[in-house]
Amino acid sequence: MKIKLVFILFLSFGVSIYGQIEKPISTLKIDDESTLKTDNKYSLSTGLSKPVNNFTLNKETKLKDPSIPFNRMHKPFDMNEDIGLLKPGQKLTPKWFKKDNEIKEEFKSDQYLGDFKSTSEFVQLIYRDHQSVDGDIVRIFVNDDVVRSSVALDGTFRGFPINLIKGFNKIDIQALNQGASGPNTAQFQLYDDLGNLITSNEWNLTTGVKATLIVVKE
Repeated sequence: MKIKLVFILFLSFGVSIYGQIEKPISTLKIDDESTLKTDNKYSLSTGLSKPVNNFTLNKETKLKDPSIPFNRMHKPFDMNEDIGLLKPGQKLTPKWFKKDNEIKEEFKSDQYLGDFKSTSEFVQLIYRDHQSVDGDIVRIFVNDDVVRSSVALDGTFRGFPINLIKGFNKIDIQALNQGASGPNTAQFQLYDDLGNLITSNEWNLTTGVKATLIVVKE
């Protein structure tokens, strides 16, 4: 009797377990239109927005050349305008086309520049073109001997020593040409062997004319 009772209880327990295993498991269904709610305070973007463009270019817009000042835009060209290269009204005639300076009659004949006494062993003759440096060339003689056959004058004093003989020492300067702007012009100075100035003068000569000075050694 007891054996039957135990068998019946065991059978009932087995049926109960099998029923629990076969019971279908319920699933969570998410509707397509459902939305998830989260505690996240940041929201996701729903798409890219079109950028805002405030720049407009209409038919009236004109681009300016940045290299041209504003006040020179559309300004007519003027050759006399001062742009830093020439002055308004400045004459552009080249120097070699300009009219020569007035040549006086006294420049067309030999000139005597004076005679001077000295006890020096030598004198120093220096010279320069004191006006426009325009290509003046001279020849220099001492006692009728050529000591400088061709000297081009510039704006700086240049020269050479002249040894003196006892008595008269004649110095001649002959113009070999006339510069681009007038007669052959120069300033000269003569010093003794101690550096003392003997004379200072100028010559204005036409081509072929001479200027003469004499130093008398005592």
